[in-house]
Amino acid sequence: MMFAHTTSLTLRRSLLALALSALAGAAAADVLHVELDTSGFGPLSWIDLQFNPANSTGAVLAELSLSHLSGFDTSLVPELNGDVAGSAAGGFHFANTTTWNDVFHAVRGKVSFDVTFSGLSDPKSMQSALSVSLYGADRTTQLGNVDAYGSLLRLDWTASPVVGGQGAVSIGYQDLAHVGVSAVPEPSSWLMLGAGLAALGVLGVRRRS
Repeated sequence: MMFAHTTSLTLRRSLLALALSALAGAAAADVLHVELDTSGFGPLSWIDLQFNPANSTGAVLAELSLSHLSGFDTSLVPELNGDVAGSAAGGFHFANTTTWNDVFHAVRGKVSFDVTFSGLSDPKSMQSALSVSLYGADRTTQLGNVDAYGSLLRLDWTASPVVGGQGAVSIGYQDLAHVGVSAVPEPSSWLMLGAGLAALGVLGVRRRS
């Protein structure tokens, strides 16, 4: 009886560790969810999304995808500049092959999108940065608490120094009053977490019975 209880407890702890490791992996993912609340700035604002290399000469190819966009006003024509393509409906894809890659788009209310970084390995560990700024309906007045470069949020992506490795994302600046950033777990992480929690539930039912 004691052996069975000890085995059950060990298994439960192992499954809990598995679930926690899935969450830890999710936090290190290259996919981030960004939310901005523009409702306090009036009915219409303009978001400026720039993806640029830290050093325009010698920067290794880095790419950025924006998906699951919400709050983007498609009734007004956006401005796309540089190495960027797409739409609010299907998402935008950026690369850092030019010095200025930019989307200027009308937004309303609660705005959100997912950010995915990718690119070639880079032994020099040079960064590419996503800068998020917000402007008023006049397309000129800057909104929110910005850094020295006018950004409400800046995400810096550093490619892996070795082929096949995972890049690293860091927050260079964040206006905590208006911008929220969270990790988006990969499907495999959700499956691991779900399996671990389900197994813990089954063990709990068996123990009560």
